Amino acid sequence: MGSHIASRLIGRGERVRALVLPGDPTLRYLAEGVEVINGDITREEDLDRFFCLKQGDEAVVLHCASIISMSMHPVPQVYRVNVQGTLAVARRCLHPQVEKMVHVASVHAITEMPEGLEMSEPQHPDPETVRGYYAKTKAEACSELMKMREEQGLRLNILYPAGMSGPGDYARGNFTQLFIDYAAGLIPAAVKGGYNFVDVRDVAETIVTLAGRDLAGQDYVLAGEYISVLEILNYFAQIIGRKPTRLMVPLWLAKAALPIMAVYYRVKRRKPVFSRYSLYTITTNSRYSSRKARVSLGFAPRAIRLTLHDTMAWLIQQGMVKSISATH
Repeated sequence: MGSHIASRLIGRGERVRALVLPGDPTLRYLAEGVEVINGDITREEDLDRFFCLKQGDEAVVLHCASIISMSMHPVPQVYRVNVQGTLAVARRCLHPQVEKMVHVASVHAITEMPEGLEMSEPQHPDPETVRGYYAKTKAEACSELMKMREEQGLRLNILYPAGMSGPGDYARGNFTQLFIDYAAGLIPAAVKGGYNFVDVRDVAETIVTLAGRDLAGQDYVLAGEYISVLEILNYFAQIIGRKPTRLMVPLWLAKAALPIMAVYYRVKRRKPVFSRYSLYTITTNSRYSSRKARVSLGFAPRAIRLTLHDTMAWLIQQGMVKSISATH
């Protein structure tokens, strides 16, 4: 997402400074013209260098850094980045030269409502009412940021994107890995369930739009549409010329197979597509409302099938997916 945002800002003639983790292999894909500061948001001295502004400069801070974890249990580094690092950034955004901070959270920080009910921007995110450690860290960070907005005058917008997908994922996130594993024949069956997905390009475009608007204190959900796991796999099959997936694995069997799958992925040094948390997620209510973002920001997410098609085409172009018999 960060690279999509940077490309759009450079294209608009903006000055862009990016904090990039030292040794990040995806740095080479960042748009030409971006001023790169090597650093870690968990290191105060690195943030001090990043936030060193010349007299007269004004900055809008777009905070996208986080660690996505599939763990149901505490992971110290995830907490350091998603909570402590976020708050360290926010403290520096209280400086008068920082016009505002846009924090990219996640719909996972929103307390789930019963099936059939719609969820929108939370007033009081609560880490105790969400499941999964990633969700808890995101909810805690949002809660603390809102306190800073209310008590210290932090100029802040919070965005809650749904599951993101799209071309340009050189880091091979969980959803991109699903594309790769399916094309490699490693996913012969589907599991009942699905989720709400949104194109990363539409999220990036909306972030850039918000960066240029004076909408202090407003938060927005950026959701796309629900699609089942079976629909995803069968659309993949259509793209690469395979027969549709007909085998459905019961959720209990998928959960029972997790230890074996974990060993396989560890041996192959591949990112696991399915985990206890991902299996939990695809069974939850993911009916999110982006009405506010549509009205205020012109958010208009493309159809998920276009996202799937463009992502698979990009993976083929990059050589991450091979042995393609047909594309259409």
